[in-house]
Amino acid sequence: MYTSAWAQVPVDSIALPVVPGQGVSDTISPAFRDSSVVDLSGIKISDEALDDVVDYGSVDSMWFDVKNKQVHLYGAAFVKYTTLNIKAGYILLDYNKNEISAEGFPDSTGQLIGLPDFQDGEQNFTASRLRYNFKSKKGIIYEARTKQEDMYVLGAKAKFVGSPGTDTLPSRNTIYNQDALLTTCDDPHPHFGIRTKKLKVIPDKLVVTGFSVLEIGGIPTPLVLPFGFYPITKNRKAGLIIPKDFEFADAEGLGIKDFGWYQPISEHMDATMLFNVYTSGSWGLTGNLRYNKRYAYTGDFRLRYNRRVSEDKFAQKISAKSFGLTWTHNQDAKAHPTKRFGGSVNIETNRDQNRNRNDFQSVYRNTLNSNLNFSQSFPGKPFALNAGLTHSQNTQTRVMDISLPNVTFTMQRIFPFKNKEGGGKEHWYEKLSLTYSSRFQNTFHTVDTLLFSRQTLETARMGMQHTASTDFTFKLFKYINVAPRLDYEENWYPYTIEKTLKNEIRYQYDTIRDGDTYIVTVDSVKTRWGVDTTLRHWGFNSFRKFNAGISANTALFFTQQFKKGWFRGFRHTVKPSVGLGFGPDYTQAPYRNYYRTYYTDVRPAYNDTLSYNIFDDAIFGRPPSSPSKRDIIVNYSLINVLEFKYFSAKRDTVLKKRIFDNLTFSGNYNLTADSLNWSEIGTGGLFRFFKGVVNLTWNARFDPYIADAKGRRVNRSMLREKGKLWRTTAFGVQLNTAFTIKQIRGVFSGKDEESTGNQPSRNRTTVRDDLLGWFDDFRVNHSIALNRVVIPTGYGTERDTFVISRNNISLAGSIPLTSKWTINISNIAYDFQSKQLVYPDLGFTRDLHCWELSMSWQPTRGTYLFTINVKPGTLDFLKIPYRKNNYDARL
Repeated sequence: MYTSAWAQVPVDSIALPVVPGQGVSDTISPAFRDSSVVDLSGIKISDEALDDVVDYGSVDSMWFDVKNKQVHLYGAAFVKYTTLNIKAGYILLDYNKNEISAEGFPDSTGQLIGLPDFQDGEQNFTASRLRYNFKSKKGIIYEARTKQEDMYVLGAKAKFVGSPGTDTLPSRNTIYNQDALLTTCDDPHPHFGIRTKKLKVIPDKLVVTGFSVLEIGGIPTPLVLPFGFYPITKNRKAGLIIPKDFEFADAEGLGIKDFGWYQPISEHMDATMLFNVYTSGSWGLTGNLRYNKRYAYTGDFRLRYNRRVSEDKFAQKISAKSFGLTWTHNQDAKAHPTKRFGGSVNIETNRDQNRNRNDFQSVYRNTLNSNLNFSQSFPGKPFALNAGLTHSQNTQTRVMDISLPNVTFTMQRIFPFKNKEGGGKEHWYEKLSLTYSSRFQNTFHTVDTLLFSRQTLETARMGMQHTASTDFTFKLFKYINVAPRLDYEENWYPYTIEKTLKNEIRYQYDTIRDGDTYIVTVDSVKTRWGVDTTLRHWGFNSFRKFNAGISANTALFFTQQFKKGWFRGFRHTVKPSVGLGFGPDYTQAPYRNYYRTYYTDVRPAYNDTLSYNIFDDAIFGRPPSSPSKRDIIVNYSLINVLEFKYFSAKRDTVLKKRIFDNLTFSGNYNLTADSLNWSEIGTGGLFRFFKGVVNLTWNARFDPYIADAKGRRVNRSMLREKGKLWRTTAFGVQLNTAFTIKQIRGVFSGKDEESTGNQPSRNRTTVRDDLLGWFDDFRVNHSIALNRVVIPTGYGTERDTFVISRNNISLAGSIPLTSKWTINISNIAYDFQSKQLVYPDLGFTRDLHCWELSMSWQPTRGTYLFTINVKPGTLDFLKIPYRKNNYDARL
């Protein structure tokens, strides 16, 4: 490689090539080398001199034309000057004109190689040939190709004018293109573009075009633009958001979607406002606020409002308003050592997503949930504070429950009598522990359309609860854990209730015409006797109760092991526990003061009364509905866990497998009750099969007493009456199966679930040789539930039968047929009970390099969307949509 450098010196002197690194003194003619010292300090530098040294070189050869003051560089030539870097197969460096010419260099076959590559700071473009002047910083390029953000600008001929950089701003080249093509396609021969005669590029700011025509495959289309502005700034700037979608709907007319305004607010926050408008009067508004601070937090707040106007079959206008709010906030784990805030909020009214979207998740998602929480810990202290919001909503019934605020203050278990210095034998009282918690809660139960009404506020339930408990644990007979305890609970409420009955009188009116006069008369009167009415009396009220008890538990292990064969043993773990509890006597003061009575009928002939307590509408603890004596209850439970071991020949080791988790039996016995002392026995468990692919859950309830003709418990033992220990009152089994094809392949191939789940997905171009590989991302879900029900036969007897309450299967995933074609199945489900498909959501995509073709179809609603569009980017507003939305499908 030949390399050199030159600097421009006064006009009356000569400039010779020098070897880089040896200084200007080495450029002096050999005739002067006899002088021991050469002093250049007195030489006057010309005003036309360059600001810096120009480095240049080439791989093949270079030669100097001293007469014309030119340097010819051949083969991988380069020139560097300040921030400028030019590479080409051939470069002509004319330091008399301060000019560079560059073009390709033919190889041995005659093909041009080394097309010029121009780079100045962050600006870069390629061309077939170019000329550039160092001093004026102007140049001409032919067949230029430059990239601005995600766009490529191709021009037959372009002129660029450079501006010198400063300490704070880099140098910038403004490019003026003639007969240019603007595109986001990176192919050497772009598949599409916007053709214009005049184009101006202001780097890192804007691309401006004149009259433009859309070209597809080099063929002009009738789609024209009178002018165009395309922001290419890397920095955020406020500006208008041009609509990217136009829609024509039969029910709503012509619509413009997603036009609005973008506004940066600060370094860490920006906002977007988008509008949708239809000629029918439908419109929508979406506001989005994003924020992000490194090592602190990130979040997204989105608020939407939609008003859809359509016509019914009688040509009457129908307006449907809906509202939605979503918010996600995540705090970085390193943001604060003791404080944490985060969660999500998802609330909507009038089934907003169901009305305005057609995908399966939006249409068939029946529940919405929110959970936003703030937590504070106190280092070195056993206290913790939590405050938050919870929300649940059924989009079918439109009923929502909101709890705001939820505030909880807790004290972890402490041992107040513990010897802090340690040493010595531990005394029994050192095991005494103390816990405390308090919480405040306010809840709203309403339907979404009444969310912001006064009625919702007036029916809110609120209160504050304090709980404290103390216990200590000791061992009995070495293996039994015994724990006596004492509990105290106090509840504060801002209101109590009063129940009364009223007569509700309803009048029916009739209209009689007397000539030109209409007379309204009462046609009939209907009276409803005894309508329940609940009144609230506001004021501070409290309810307290004490409980005491003692519990004992242990664990029993039954183990059998084998040294040979596949089956190597099993272990059955049994965890019995028993507890004795004492409750308050609600027939004594002050509890009896909580109870009131009211008449069930206001007519004189009826004077029946019912009992209620003034805290029946309380949010936390409350007395029983009617006064009762002190309960002394024995609680019991039995938890079972069964595991076995087997020998794996592939791994040459013994593995452990759990058959069922927490098979539980529980119930209680009331020592003070005068009848029905035994409660029902509840049981349930979870069985896992095929490494968690199949889960079987079951639950059952058994009653040791018989029932009368109406199904009510009677104080007569099943064992004495019918010779059975109990009767089954409830039994249910749920079998849930969820897997991907990749998981199943891993199970049958002997691979672990973890290894199959963590493998990187294979290249889709190789999947075509493996039929099952096409379905690796396919997910299958099956759910079936069986419940026991009792059917009266009409002759005083009952008949037990099992009813399938749920049985459905669903599939979702994508099938990559080739590297370009993909079939998308968002959902396809079948309900075996109704014997019909459940909202299929199907589609496909085709990768067209810089374009993409897609289609989605929801046959249940009759909606579809077919789109050919440019891939997401600056020019993604170029699309051809054809659709039928939810409102059109109703026509």
